[in-house]
Amino acid sequence: MNRRLHLLTSLLLSALLLVSAATGLVLSGASLSEQFGQLDAPGDSVAVVAERVSQHLPNVERLERSANGTLLATLGGDVEEPVHVVDPATGEDLGPYVPSATLEWLRDLHRELLLGSTGRWLSGLAALALALLAISGAILLARRLGGWRRLLTPIRAGQGMLHWHTVIARWTLPGLAVLALSGLYLSATSLGLLGDGSDNEPAWPEGIQAAPHLPLGSLAALRQVELPQLRELEFPSATDDIHYLGVRTASGSGFVNAASGQWISFQRNGAAQNLFETAYALHTGEGMPLWSMALAGLALSTLFLGGSGLLGWWQRRGRAGVQDQGVPAEQAKAVILVGSQGGSTWTYARQLQAQLEAAGWPVHVAAMNAVQDDYPQARCLLLLAATYGDGQAPDSAAQFLGRLAEVRWPARGLPVAVVGFGDRQFPRFCAYAEAVEQALLQRGCQPLLPLQRVDRQASGELNAWAGQLGECLGTPLRLQSALLPTSAVRLTLQERQCYSERGGQPAAVLRFAVAPGSTSFAPGDLLAIRPLDAAAVDTAQADASQKDTAPRLYSIASAADDGFVEICVRRHPQGLCSSYLHGLQPGAELAASIQPHPGFRPQAGEHPVLLIGAGVGVAPLIGFVRRNESRRPIQLYWGGRHASDQLYGEELRQCLADGRLQRLQRAFSEGPTPAYVQDRLREDGASIRALLQQGAQVLVCGSREMAAGVRAVLETLLAEMGSNLDQLKAQGRFREDVY
Repeated sequence: MNRRLHLLTSLLLSALLLVSAATGLVLSGASLSEQFGQLDAPGDSVAVVAERVSQHLPNVERLERSANGTLLATLGGDVEEPVHVVDPATGEDLGPYVPSATLEWLRDLHRELLLGSTGRWLSGLAALALALLAISGAILLARRLGGWRRLLTPIRAGQGMLHWHTVIARWTLPGLAVLALSGLYLSATSLGLLGDGSDNEPAWPEGIQAAPHLPLGSLAALRQVELPQLRELEFPSATDDIHYLGVRTASGSGFVNAASGQWISFQRNGAAQNLFETAYALHTGEGMPLWSMALAGLALSTLFLGGSGLLGWWQRRGRAGVQDQGVPAEQAKAVILVGSQGGSTWTYARQLQAQLEAAGWPVHVAAMNAVQDDYPQARCLLLLAATYGDGQAPDSAAQFLGRLAEVRWPARGLPVAVVGFGDRQFPRFCAYAEAVEQALLQRGCQPLLPLQRVDRQASGELNAWAGQLGECLGTPLRLQSALLPTSAVRLTLQERQCYSERGGQPAAVLRFAVAPGSTSFAPGDLLAIRPLDAAAVDTAQADASQKDTAPRLYSIASAADDGFVEICVRRHPQGLCSSYLHGLQPGAELAASIQPHPGFRPQAGEHPVLLIGAGVGVAPLIGFVRRNESRRPIQLYWGGRHASDQLYGEELRQCLADGRLQRLQRAFSEGPTPAYVQDRLREDGASIRALLQQGAQVLVCGSREMAAGVRAVLETLLAEMGSNLDQLKAQGRFREDVY
């Protein structure tokens, strides 16, 4: 409901809000310029300043001081320019006051859209819209962050406009609420819906006897009023036999006897007047330079929030609007239901749909809210369920559990696989996906795969699930991250080192120079390279790959402060990118981009870390070891083909010697005593169990086959401890990056 209110308000009233914000930005800047450019008379009273002005302008009838500090004198008699700017410090005439026609037009546009009374109603509507957006936005933000108590907790780094929309909204919400409420109040007073206290007038002077007027500088009442408090001063007129001065100040208004210099009457501002003065000052920033700067920032933020919100809505609309939902539900053999908040989960649904359809599966794709009573032909039900905030349902799945309890579903025994997307910073990480799986099992579905939890769209965890699903369905599946590659950079090959030429599949460690400060990355992040960049690949390879242009992702072994990007690549016979990369010589350049992968790296702390990899999967693992300056216990289990195929062999020995690596176990699948890395884990079962009992985190990088063997061994070891791999995953202590 709150999201719908937020969206509809933005869509329906965005034009009004953007006009108000744009004009407000210019007016704030103009106000700030005026305040910094004004002359002042520090410490002087109204009496002293009035006397100075009257000496230079004997025919002055009125003095007005704007909130920004401009002192204006209105002259009597037959003068061409009746209003002049004066210097309060000297009383000198600075020339006629000529207001900016452009600023007057902008004020009119801001206050009433150049439409008079109708425009004031529309401006009030814009202020109401801003108030609704601030309130609904605060509720949505609290929901996203996991509750009101977490409102000030750090927002995880993200990508795209919507991340910055959230960050900027969080810090500007209080100011936007002030702008909205003050604007709403000022609109109501301008329309006569609320009083501004202007009818609270002092008693009118009566029976004032004619007497010689004292010099203005001697009037005791005016000597008590400092210049910054002045709003307006009406001078006495000898021709009209008026012997008093009218005074309006920030605190009230009254009349002063010109002969005695004492107050005749003074009426302090009432509550309505004080409220109006406060609202006006808060909304315009006049007289408050720092607040004027803040208002300019708020106006600029409103423009950004409006633009980024609309752009984000359009992008989500495009992602969620799956044009091809596949076959009707009653004809589908594979049913994919999607629970998404921002739309990225739909990207994975499309990828699954395309790959399954290519393998001959009739597929039906729909939102989880659109769950059907029956899927008579279905052989599997796949649910991609994002968790919003701390355990809440996303928009497209908000009604799923309720509908599931109501539908007459004869789907008893239907195989089901659930993958949950979430953020591990929340205590109830992937809690909604867990609730979905439990509800489906209670309705009689059978688990096709264990629940897979994916932290911030980590490609390793996602593809571990896709690989297992492909094995169950008899077709290989791989999902590309929906996150946009970031930090586009030009890389220059600095050096290369090749290993294992046997079997025609050599591996190479490639180190690329990168300009300092040009991008940010850490071990475990991913380097994305598109095959289109591989200009040296021949036509036969392109045909063999069916011109697949999806970016290839390579785990990074270095960090930005190293000054280079290091990856480890094995050449595949028909591989576009791998063949291209192996053909590069020092000095060659290529375009690439960095994709953050924060879900695959050691957790902070001193608990042991168990690193498991095979082949070129050692790349991120050596990066973790290199940066183990605290000497926390890290053990590495690594598998290769030949004893000569020892990637990073010399460096690992150095890390063992200096304590950054506590233990190194290798396994080689070819040779006198062939073994795989999972065999070494099984042999060291007792020490592995001891590590797990100490709270060790396990990080696995390598092929799907290797990862499956590692999982099987760990499940056995954990079962002996009364635990399982699901519990380890839920604690964030088991992460995979598989390919």
